[in-house]
Amino acid sequence: MKNGKTIELESGIEVLLAEYREQEIIDYKGNPLIEALPPILSKEEAFDQLSFIPMFHNSERNLSSHHRYHALLRLSRFYQPINQTLNLEQRFSGFIRYGYVNRNPLHKKHVQALLDLHNKLVNKEEIGLPPDIRSSASSFTLMGYPGIGKTSAIERVLSLYPQVILHQNPINLIQIVWLKLDCPHDGSLKTLCMDFFKKVDSLTGTNYFEKYGKPSNSVSSMVTRMGQVARLHSIGALIIDEVQHSLSASGAASEMMMNFFVTLVNEIGVPVMFIGTMKAKALLQKDFRQARRSSGQGDMVWQQMKQDDDWEVLITSMWDYQWTNEYTELTEELLNTIYEESQGIVDVAVKLYLLAQARAINSGLEKITPKLIQKVVKEDLKLLQPMLEALKSGNQSDIAKYEDIVPMDIEDYILNRLPVLDLKARVQAKKEKMAQDRTNKELPILEKLILSLINLDVSEKIAENAAKYALKNSPESTIPQLMTLSLQYIEGKKEKKNEAKGNISVNKLQSIVDIGKKNKRSAYEALCEEGYIKKSFR
Repeated sequence: MKNGKTIELESGIEVLLAEYREQEIIDYKGNPLIEALPPILSKEEAFDQLSFIPMFHNSERNLSSHHRYHALLRLSRFYQPINQTLNLEQRFSGFIRYGYVNRNPLHKKHVQALLDLHNKLVNKEEIGLPPDIRSSASSFTLMGYPGIGKTSAIERVLSLYPQVILHQNPINLIQIVWLKLDCPHDGSLKTLCMDFFKKVDSLTGTNYFEKYGKPSNSVSSMVTRMGQVARLHSIGALIIDEVQHSLSASGAASEMMMNFFVTLVNEIGVPVMFIGTMKAKALLQKDFRQARRSSGQGDMVWQQMKQDDDWEVLITSMWDYQWTNEYTELTEELLNTIYEESQGIVDVAVKLYLLAQARAINSGLEKITPKLIQKVVKEDLKLLQPMLEALKSGNQSDIAKYEDIVPMDIEDYILNRLPVLDLKARVQAKKEKMAQDRTNKELPILEKLILSLINLDVSEKIAENAAKYALKNSPESTIPQLMTLSLQYIEGKKEKKNEAKGNISVNKLQSIVDIGKKNKRSAYEALCEEGYIKKSFR
């Protein structure tokens, strides 16, 4: 959520300045914490805003193999929402807003509740809030297999909301809309509390960690102060990821963490969302109170996708991103093969498609086949084989053994293999911007220069060398200026090799450029007018 005015705090941290929107729901009217949130989205609007469509152009299939290898990494950031993602967005939208209903800072009883909480902390009394304050807070659980897309889905949903909002009038406070914490691997509640204070400090410029989060402080005092900070900054939702790690703690520690979650929801009034594998189910049902509270908004259990319309839409959308020289049409056989080999796990399907392209490019096959996909699974996804076989068998006890398999880091995998192709290739990191119409997106400057020179019938190798030379010596120049530098480099090297279409020599090109200069036109404009450069790469 990047729209809106921002302001810099004294600490140097930049936050969003509150802008209030009229609410149509009567429960939300007159509550600045809700009015400062983005508008409630329809499913159609949510689909558009949750989608992440990476940059792509068909002409990139003509690039050298090592450039295409880098371009493949864009596919790892591809995100296509499906129905369960849209359901999550709608549920979270109501979850966070309804949690604020009885925490209106303009109401006298809210201010009184904060004062009472402070007095109880000073007097070391048991924390508790009036029933009407607690009643609107709830929690829900998102559970599923690793790689199913739980974490990426909630991160996309959270991206729709600003994390911090500064209110100046009619109230003066720093509102933390959401805070996401990872449950420590050892299930330590103290570590979780310390992480909480550090993250709040990083968002607001405060020094709560120094005051309350030092390792020397007791767990009980940390938990108490954590509740106070959560109320002071009106935290809209606390998201606890990897909650199954709580099982790593000893019996007493695990029970303490469960009680802590109950306190957050029941006593402090902060909505809590739990994310974890299917093992988390046993943990959350361990205590009936917690099981009841975690179902306040209804549990969401995500298993592998079925081979239905959702699956076909996802794969069809992903299939557009293809960097092999030869475009492979998506057939029924390929669709079935990807489903069979990924078992409906979205993360596996995307990486399988990416790795299959890498294989096709590396081997010179330059097309995608069912046999190639099957080979990639056997040779490149060995660590996931036990889990995929368990899913194929449908045996729940076998599946449970592999719930904690961590999906491979595809970017590291690709970059580790890159030196095999070309040790000298260093493609600049591509800055990508999200846009609804991918045809409006420009290719990276290096690729654009190379393709422009190739359109002039310059050989790919010479075009690449010339483009890199121009960018290295004048990185801030415009495209026309870089084209001029590239042509000067080619002329200086006396590369006169002609290719395919028109057997156009560099001397002829230079002549056009010279004539253009006399007429006060740039080299780029002169070549465009003569038809040697395409004005659009769409």
